[in-house]
Amino acid sequence: MEQVKARALSKTFVAPGITKLRLFAPQIAKAAVPGQFVHVRCGEDRDFILRRPFSIHQVTGPDSIEILFNVVGSGTRWLSNLAIKDSVDILGPLGKGFDLAGDSERATLVAGGMGIAPLVFLATKLVEAHVKVSIVMGAATREQLLDYMDLKRLSFRVTVATEDGSQGTKGLVTDVLNAAIANDKPTIIYSCGPKAMLKEVSRIAEEADIRCQVALEELMACGVGVCLSCVTETIGGYKKVCSSGPVFDSSEIAWDADRGSQAQGR
Repeated sequence: MEQVKARALSKTFVAPGITKLRLFAPQIAKAAVPGQFVHVRCGEDRDFILRRPFSIHQVTGPDSIEILFNVVGSGTRWLSNLAIKDSVDILGPLGKGFDLAGDSERATLVAGGMGIAPLVFLATKLVEAHVKVSIVMGAATREQLLDYMDLKRLSFRVTVATEDGSQGTKGLVTDVLNAAIANDKPTIIYSCGPKAMLKEVSRIAEEADIRCQVALEELMACGVGVCLSCVTETIGGYKKVCSSGPVFDSSEIAWDADRGSQAQGR
């Protein structure tokens, strides 16, 4: 883990209210694995005491990382207003990432909305390891299908569901997952998104007898396992999402008992 002053290299408004920020952070870029996150100090005064967690969206070369976030509060609004060459204080990489070892001949990545944030980095690493990648992604509307073209380039098939029917199947990402599994025949599933979605993805994966890893989204205070603000209930008791996760095997989570998730990056 490093604490660095990361300089903003570029900023893109990829959809209404959604920003992609590239930061110069060579130490973090070198050490990061998919599924890990950075803890960002969003602001300088007393209103911004707590850092915000953001998945590492991509490692762009040897010296920079990208984060992708929705502007939902004062902290993310401050971050979206960061000027190029301004610096931001970040800690990272933090947490346990995805396990890319084992039977990963064919992987299906399932993203719901902003759950795409850690999966682009993951898709890139899987392709580098010669894993055949397929994507199942869902969003409210077509314009909120983030990184669609990048994922299409990385994968052999992209299956889409939108709630308004503006692209792909009208409905939720879990509505098209069974058909995608039948078509793509994955040996492992990786997923990130809202807790209710992850619960259903876990159920479908279990019924299909496919190993599944999920990246949980929780509000965090310390981000390093000291406080208890981000605990989730597992079959082995309560665990801290920031240090035991954010990636868990889906079979570990006590889905019916868990208290539910909060969105990252607020």
